Amino acid sequence: MRRTIATICLVFVCSTSAFSSGFSIYEASIRANGMLGAFAAYADHVSTIYYNPAGLSGLDGLRISGGATIIAPRSSFRGPFASSSAYPGSSKRYDMHEQNFLVPNFYASYEIQDGLTAGIGVYAPFGLGTRWDKNWVGRTEAINTSVETIFVQPTVGYQLPDFGIGNVKIGAGLVIAAYGKVELSRAVEDFAVEDDIFALDGELEKPGLGYNLGLLYEPTDRVTLGFTYRSKVETEYSGEADFGDLPTALFPSDAGGGTTLELPANWVAAVNVQATENLNLEADYVWWGWSSYDELVIEFDQQIPAFGSDRLASERGYDNSWQLRVGGEYTDAWTPGLSLRAGVAYDKSPLPTKYMDPTLPDANRWLFSGGLSYDVTEYLTVDASYIFIRSNERTNRSSVNGLHGVYNTHANLPSLGLTMKF
Repeated sequence: MRRTIATICLVFVCSTSAFSSGFSIYEASIRANGMLGAFAAYADHVSTIYYNPAGLSGLDGLRISGGATIIAPRSSFRGPFASSSAYPGSSKRYDMHEQNFLVPNFYASYEIQDGLTAGIGVYAPFGLGTRWDKNWVGRTEAINTSVETIFVQPTVGYQLPDFGIGNVKIGAGLVIAAYGKVELSRAVEDFAVEDDIFALDGELEKPGLGYNLGLLYEPTDRVTLGFTYRSKVETEYSGEADFGDLPTALFPSDAGGGTTLELPANWVAAVNVQATENLNLEADYVWWGWSSYDELVIEFDQQIPAFGSDRLASERGYDNSWQLRVGGEYTDAWTPGLSLRAGVAYDKSPLPTKYMDPTLPDANRWLFSGGLSYDVTEYLTVDASYIFIRSNERTNRSSVNGLHGVYNTHANLPSLGLTMKF
């Protein structure tokens, strides 16, 4: 049976990446990936549209950049075990199915006049997913989960007149959540039916809007300070569900509803130092306002017997989180036109242990990166990078869903792109 139901929105907030703060994706540029996103003060590339729109004012002519990152997560679960149990060394291990996610990005900018540049960015800031075997021990919590988003951001950057205090640049972008899709399948046991797995599919109902503000200040020729603020974005989802052979008396076939999901605000404070003629070093502190995501409320257009209400509230209890990102770039390495990059970062998870489940095996994590660019011609540059993410092993003995166990997660993220300037 097919039916419209807003529980698909619950999938979106639970079924997300274990590889960045909450379910955000910070890998929005191949060049910035090489420095692990420590880019809000460097801002020498058209992808500054995402990292700090103020950087646009420093770009001349026409610039176009596009690329993609492959995110290859690998997770495992050992358990289940009693909440009072010691380390479950003899528990069974379940491996998440291997999946690879393609995360694209595209940017273009054009200098309108000296110090004034406009541009547009297309990127995917939230998403990913998990897939477990349909008969595994946690089948009632998650089998398949997938999230896709596409944001569009028209942006302008402007360099202020010289006031004798150093260069000051500002920028602003309109953030548009233009596309979103979510999928979920999980089992509903306690029913004597052949097909006890239901699948949910939903899409963004209407675009969500926000903004991105940026500031760059150069007190000296070798030091740049950067600050950027991204507002929250409210998105509305609705979708369809296939409840298999589950009884229609509990899940009415004509039920409908909706919900609003608030994607969090974040800000970045950064400092970039030109240590030598060829070496740039940067450190970024990234803050995420996940504490605003404390509850998800779904409103239905009728009473749902299975829920005993026309309203379903789910406590999420996220905490604010932060990331510390450090990166560097060395230009003209060995040969003119070759730039090398590296980075390291620590990412604190916003997800409390008791809310952890197989849809989001999130944990604090370390990230390491390397990257390079090569100027093929005066107008064409090839960019490549690689990121390795290692999440801390996380044991859940207080799960609200009763699935106690140990989660391990890591990910590989290769990426490739091109940049053209005219």
